[in-house]
Amino acid sequence: MMKSVIKHIPFYLVVCLALALSACRSGGATSLTPGSGTGSGSGSGSGSGSGSGSGSGSGGATETIGGTVVGLLGTGMVLQDKGGDNLPITANGSFTFKTGVPGAYVVTVLTQPTGPLQTCSVANGTGTATANVTNVLINCGSSGLTVGGSVSGLIGSGLVLQDNGGNNFAVSGQANVPFTFSAPVAAGTAYAVTVLTQPSNPIQTCTVVNGSGTANSNVSNVQVICSQPAFTVAGSVVGLVAGAGDNVELQDNAGDNLFVSGDTTFTFATPVTNGGIYNVSMFLPPTSQPQPCSLFGYTGIASGNVTNVLVDCQHNDWNWITWYVSTTSVANNYAAIVTPLFPVGLVPPANTDTPGGRDFPASWTDNRGRRWLFGGNGYPFPSPLGKQLPGFLNDLWVFDEFAGGWVPANVLTKLPPSATQWIVDPTQLEFTDVPTGAAPGSRWGSSSWTDSGGTLWLFGGQGFGSTPNQLDSVLLNDMWKCAPGASVDANGAGTSSCPWVFVGGSTAGNQAGTYGSKGVANSSNIPGGRWAATTQTDSVGNVWLFGGQGVDSAGNIGLLSDLWKFSGGQWTWVAGSNLRNVNGVYGTKGTGAAANSPGGRQAGVLWVDPAGNVWLFGGFGLDSTGTGGPAGSTLNDLWEFTGGQWVWVSGNNIGDQMGTYGVQATNNLSTGAATNLPGSRWGAAGWSDANSNLYFFGGWGYGTTTTNPTGFLNDIWEYQHSSGQWIWWKGSSNVNQNGSYLTQGIPFVNNVAGARRGAAIWAPGPNGYVRVFGGEGYDSSNGAPPGYLNDFWSYLPFP
Repeated sequence: MMKSVIKHIPFYLVVCLALALSACRSGGATSLTPGSGTGSGSGSGSGSGSGSGSGSGSGGATETIGGTVVGLLGTGMVLQDKGGDNLPITANGSFTFKTGVPGAYVVTVLTQPTGPLQTCSVANGTGTATANVTNVLINCGSSGLTVGGSVSGLIGSGLVLQDNGGNNFAVSGQANVPFTFSAPVAAGTAYAVTVLTQPSNPIQTCTVVNGSGTANSNVSNVQVICSQPAFTVAGSVVGLVAGAGDNVELQDNAGDNLFVSGDTTFTFATPVTNGGIYNVSMFLPPTSQPQPCSLFGYTGIASGNVTNVLVDCQHNDWNWITWYVSTTSVANNYAAIVTPLFPVGLVPPANTDTPGGRDFPASWTDNRGRRWLFGGNGYPFPSPLGKQLPGFLNDLWVFDEFAGGWVPANVLTKLPPSATQWIVDPTQLEFTDVPTGAAPGSRWGSSSWTDSGGTLWLFGGQGFGSTPNQLDSVLLNDMWKCAPGASVDANGAGTSSCPWVFVGGSTAGNQAGTYGSKGVANSSNIPGGRWAATTQTDSVGNVWLFGGQGVDSAGNIGLLSDLWKFSGGQWTWVAGSNLRNVNGVYGTKGTGAAANSPGGRQAGVLWVDPAGNVWLFGGFGLDSTGTGGPAGSTLNDLWEFTGGQWVWVSGNNIGDQMGTYGVQATNNLSTGAATNLPGSRWGAAGWSDANSNLYFFGGWGYGTTTTNPTGFLNDIWEYQHSSGQWIWWKGSSNVNQNGSYLTQGIPFVNNVAGARRGAAIWAPGPNGYVRVFGGEGYDSSNGAPPGYLNDFWSYLPFP
């Protein structure tokens, strides 16, 4: 049957099949376009190309192989390259094989000459062609003796040898390379091998040994020895606090001590020979800061100058804390728990608990330094019946180093039948849009603070109140508190506790504010229900709250501009209007006035400095003309409330402004510029330091690129109180930047927290680190849309 099928294949199909197989053998594809044929491969035929018209196959670069024949007297000699491409030789002189090669070549004598019989040898006959080869020598012995030897230790390029002041031989290759000069010398005559051109890249000095003498037979013992170059070991110091004690003592290979001061570059005095190891270590750390420094790229084998050793002293670095939960580098994760977390009599498992991705959660730091997180809009614990859509949350979590990471709080535990270990019952964590009952209902954009006794307080937000059968979210003004309990339950299941207690306000939602008299505290005063008010606690424990989108004194919903103080269990309406949608009154920049007032806004940033002055930046709201009203526009104005009056300090009185970034700062001696100004934004996360300097990270708003002006931001800014200037510290001046999660729990200058808004933030603790969790924004996946994040970072600002 097979024979019959082949017999009846039309002739034109046989031709096509042959052409296809030929193309496969040539290692490339054939173009079927009219005109001259093209193809990648080693084809060299002169026939017609594929398609119409004549052409030749062309492919990867090929080089010709050739050289010189000397001493030939007989006839019939045939040469080969790589066992083929036979080339008859009829006379002394140059020769070139007909077929070029793209790489290796091996020239041999297939048939020795006869009449007279001769034995011809091949020199320089093998190698890898990177250019046309012309130095293959076929010596049939009667016209002279060959001179050659070997080159050792070659790593550079461009080495050229000479014999008797000529007959140049360009050496290619590395390490040990044999060579033979193409022109032989007569028996009994002198030879003298020298270096015409020393190699470069890297520079080497090659010396000839046994290079001269009288040739009485073929010479093959000339040695050209190339010295091994030495390479410098260098790097840089970053993130080091400048000032007294900013000296770092480094060593390379446990010696060659080097003192480096401040953020700078360095180079060790002693180079490392090619192929040798370098191993940089810190012998003595700096004393200008309590935080340690880490080394990156500190060891390896030197094959060139080393320039990438990095001494990273942490300041202005991001550190991905939850690296051990690798999924936190991508968005839209559900919550996860490990239970039992501390099994009795067993080795505890790794704690890979994590809250789900979310934005605008509430956050606190308790008196034991633990970080707490509540609610937000995002992903719950996955239900066994199927994963839920994102929604408003009311779960409570604590990041506790004693417990090895995140732990859910206020969830039930159980002892399954016939089990000996208690486990967490995750049912409570599976629900979204939970109504208010014995605990706060699901919500986002709440206000939160910690009092001097370590109690956690929660106020308002948008979410679900106590009204039965509530279908839509409402604006809340209920107040709750809880006292943090033990790190982990006594049975080791893996839950903490902070029992909620209702304090005041209304659980019904959309309640109007009760303002009372301005400047007078009263137990009946209460801010109206609101979302994304800004809140901060001063040095004596007073809580300050500004604006948000909420319900005014008349029961109308809009952008609020009221400033409140909570102290001694009572609210005081301090400043601003008790009505919604009031435009900003800016007055003269730098001058306070009784009539001055920021416009109504939501999701700004609020600080209180050590002197008790209240500061406010940006948000989404109403500028001096009500741009975009009544909805509002994105703001970048900076205000200070001092002496009972608002002062417009910096920024624009018109919304939707792009930023002016200037030069990014690098250390604590860096200064800002009078022209620097962050772009308009809302949903940034802020903190302040002991020197009254104000900081914020990210948000949604304006960068600098006119072609893509708005989006999620990841820049860090400082308003330096002493100079009155803005300093751009970190992040991009553009929007929608992805994160870079490069190290595992180690601060690193090239780590990047992706652009986001609505992140939870914890102010610097005793060691100076700021913590940031989640928000909505960009993860590590290039090209992916923004999502709800659950990554946990620390950032160390310069003091």
